[in-house]
Amino acid sequence: MNNSDNKTLVHPGFRRILLTNPTEQSLNTIIQSELFDQITPPLKEDILGLLPAWEQQASDGNEVLAALILHMTQKPHNFMANEKMIQSNLLRIRILASTPGCISFPILEVQEHLGQFLKSADILADLPEFNVVLISESEIKPLSTDLTRFRLAPHSRRYIQNLFYSERCEAILSVLAHIAKNYPILSICRQAYALMLSLDNLNTWGNHPFCVRLIANRFWDTKLKKLAKA
Repeated sequence: MNNSDNKTLVHPGFRRILLTNPTEQSLNTIIQSELFDQITPPLKEDILGLLPAWEQQASDGNEVLAALILHMTQKPHNFMANEKMIQSNLLRIRILASTPGCISFPILEVQEHLGQFLKSADILADLPEFNVVLISESEIKPLSTDLTRFRLAPHSRRYIQNLFYSERCEAILSVLAHIAKNYPILSICRQAYALMLSLDNLNTWGNHPFCVRLIANRFWDTKLKKLAKA
């Protein structure tokens, strides 16, 4: 008898109930039943259908949801491995859910009018909260000429893209989630959430105005510190 014979098979209807509004009790059931090892029927459609509800629960601070997504994405045979759009949504939802606090504005409004809330949102890169995202002088040095001329060549943008590896991206998204939930100015909160949505595709960060501004800020901060010491 193999291990799969010992698993408790979960009915698709009960599976949806367990996943719809995660609690400590339902998470324990999911883990004990090894739900994400059961590949039949496929979970993809269920997860796609749950994303909007999970987004709202994350904005309301359901920390159990963060634990559920972490458990799901760490399985050896992650059924979302090739689903980039779903992966990016799950990353944002997990970060939002694990960030203390609640979003105090209708997230659907931002989702439906994303372009409006992204206007001038790149200036959020100037906030001191982003000082926790460390980018070394040696990493930025190859961009010195372009940043001084305020003009980025295509190869520089490709280089910037490489600066945003997964751990750094997650750190930036975590800062944005904190701002979205806790910043005292509501317009900034909305912009932070809009930026999280616009950064869904990790492969486009090298061209994103917010990301470019963040890199440029680090460059000029370093220049000013050197001048101050001279």
